[in-house]
Amino acid sequence: MNEVTEAYCRKHSIISRKARNMSNMAMAVSMLAIVSIFAMGPVFSQQRHDKKKDAWKHYVGKPGPGGWRVNVIQPDPKNHGPDGFNYHDWDGDGDLDVFVNFEEGGYSRLYFNPGKEKIRGLWTDYIELAKHGQCEDSGIGDLDQDGDLDYVANGGHVYFNPGKKDLRNPAKWTKMTLFKNEARNPVVTDIDGDGLNDLIVGAKAWYKQPAENKHIAANWKRHELGEAIWPMSCFVTDMDGDGDKDILVQERRKQGLFYYDNPGKDKITERWPVKVIDAQPSGMFAALGDVNGDGRPDLVKTSDKIRIFLRTNDKGAPEYNMIEVEKPAQPKSVRVNAKPKGVAILEMNGDPTYPEIVIIPEYEAQLWYLTLGTDGTWTNTLMGMPSPESRKKMDNAFLVDLDGDGDLDIATTEENGGWGVIWFENPANAK
Repeated sequence: MNEVTEAYCRKHSIISRKARNMSNMAMAVSMLAIVSIFAMGPVFSQQRHDKKKDAWKHYVGKPGPGGWRVNVIQPDPKNHGPDGFNYHDWDGDGDLDVFVNFEEGGYSRLYFNPGKEKIRGLWTDYIELAKHGQCEDSGIGDLDQDGDLDYVANGGHVYFNPGKKDLRNPAKWTKMTLFKNEARNPVVTDIDGDGLNDLIVGAKAWYKQPAENKHIAANWKRHELGEAIWPMSCFVTDMDGDGDKDILVQERRKQGLFYYDNPGKDKITERWPVKVIDAQPSGMFAALGDVNGDGRPDLVKTSDKIRIFLRTNDKGAPEYNMIEVEKPAQPKSVRVNAKPKGVAILEMNGDPTYPEIVIIPEYEAQLWYLTLGTDGTWTNTLMGMPSPESRKKMDNAFLVDLDGDGDLDIATTEENGGWGVIWFENPANAK
């Protein structure tokens, strides 16, 4: 190799090394930037979460155009998924307290009503019962025949009331687990007519209350009802007028809207015949009540549309005319396609002949109502919540006079966006 060639090679070798060094430095800077972005990701995510969990503060206590207002019992800043709303005067002070499951948190809380003067603020007085795993629905009823109401979290976990003296001591609540798997919609009622309350679980089985040693799970005998998979609503009512208790179910996955026909005392422990009303399996909740003023119990079911089943006969197996009603046009604040979910029947406009059908959409902190006109048509109206917020996973509608003013408010839970346990205050008798 001559001197010129050697010098050329040395020169370009140096340039090549410099280029490589520059490239390595650029790569290092890029990697550092990427690491920084990932490092900051949790910060931004936490900021978004903090903003999301505090959003309820901007809406509560502000009456909408229709006078209704949103009140928060307790927010859900940890996204523990409140569900399974239930109410009763647990402490005997004359107002209604609220029991709620926390699905993702795996526990239940009993919130004590703060009284009329503080009813619109946060309810800070509560107890938390021992963890029980993921539970959605709840039930109440006297399951040990001691004269007070007990609490049921999703059927499998029963908490026996210790009485007023020890009510606020969670350790005094006796827990009994009937089974480990989840079963929705626990209902307490006397199924077999022996004077003792039994427990329906998951709309698929019932447990008979034993005569003795009621706090021992092994003494509760299980009897199968049927094949319900995902029941959203469960009512005990006489569907066919034969004097016994049937079980009405809105099932989300398999059978749709149906009822178990009570087979009579001699066959009460066998499987009950299934009578299908509406085979659509994609529905949400259902409500039972007279919506057209003819004295017959009608049915309302929420799905992509609102389905109303008007009963046409008085005795025997129920017969219905089915009507579908579209949801109302959404306000501009709504960024998702909110579909009907929670449902209740409530008189709102001063004409008790035709009660209104109240709807809570799944992904919006809003209320709708349907009114039956004299021409037989239904009008769907927004109730005008203050600045309704989208992307809220609302639950069923519960009618309860929480503020003790003589009208029914609408309570629910919101398990996705931080609102927690909330109630819509009826303006009818508001002061």
